[in-house]
Amino acid sequence: MKIILDARKIEDFGIGVYLENLFQGIIDSGLFDCRILHLKETKYLSASRKSFIEVNFKNYDFREHLEIPLKIGRLRDFFYFSPHYVFPVFLKNRLFVTVHDLIHFKFAHLFRPAIRVEFGKFFMKQVKKRAGFVFTVSNTTKNDLMEIFNFNENQVKVIYNGISNHFFQEPRNPSCFRFPYILYAGNVKPHKNLIILLRAFSLLKNRYSELRLLLAGVESDKALRQTIDDLKLEERVMLKGYKSAEELIRYLDGAEFFVFPSLYEGFGFPPLEAMARNKAVISSPGGSLKEILKECALFFNPESFEELAEKISIFLENEELRKTYEEKGFIRSSSFRWEKTIKEYLTVLKEWE
Repeated sequence: MKIILDARKIEDFGIGVYLENLFQGIIDSGLFDCRILHLKETKYLSASRKSFIEVNFKNYDFREHLEIPLKIGRLRDFFYFSPHYVFPVFLKNRLFVTVHDLIHFKFAHLFRPAIRVEFGKFFMKQVKKRAGFVFTVSNTTKNDLMEIFNFNENQVKVIYNGISNHFFQEPRNPSCFRFPYILYAGNVKPHKNLIILLRAFSLLKNRYSELRLLLAGVESDKALRQTIDDLKLEERVMLKGYKSAEELIRYLDGAEFFVFPSLYEGFGFPPLEAMARNKAVISSPGGSLKEILKECALFFNPESFEELAEKISIFLENEELRKTYEEKGFIRSSSFRWEKTIKEYLTVLKEWE
């Protein structure tokens, strides 16, 4: 099989982890004649330089719809593997598409302007009509596709993501800080529900006077900063970026435990990565999180900051229970390995040769 791998989102959260592991596995298998669509000034996958097709425009830039079909026009006999449901609309190639989540459609009110949601609906209809196969990373996303867009069940294949070996193999690190902290890792998008986390933490700040909250990967925005100020948490909440798995691992290793309040996830890398570092997890059940984490996380109602505060307090005061969740979580995370994921994708892709 000849296949073009669209790796332009390699530095994005979530999708970047997916394609860096999966696409590298497809390349390394040696089973396919691969070309890699590479966005200039981003990192490269490991492959022969002649395999790369350099492009200037990323997803959601209208110019991608002209540039990419022109760049790959002579490769009409190649399949095009898009790790996202938005792809260059004028492509003539046969398609494989991965749909990670349907957050824009399940929580459309959180995304402005509304035209972005309509834009997404147009492309989802294109995926349904043109993709030879649609991959999803959870049964939750598959069911959402069938419910919202009436996809045929036989057109959709569920293959769970893996967790990078770094999270299992890296030696344990001492804490970066001299005080205890609980950790969130992700971004600041509205569905991540960070305001609920801040309100829950504010209920506990006096009872646990040394405890801090570390938000990793989060850049301050107006609403977040205003909430921190209103709750008088300026000295208790830390916003830290990270650019590698190794940096995230250092934050995980020093944390008391991990909290993930997201309203909806198509898969949910962060809590599984925390589990792989032997950290207990408190999580919302939103989207696929209950499916992926099973009973190995302590769940709470994501609309109730009071309940979240109660669950945080339980973990702070009951070390034995916390250790139980650490053990259960590690076992659960160990079942998500990229080697297994890649093997499943290769089996499906080879069927299309």
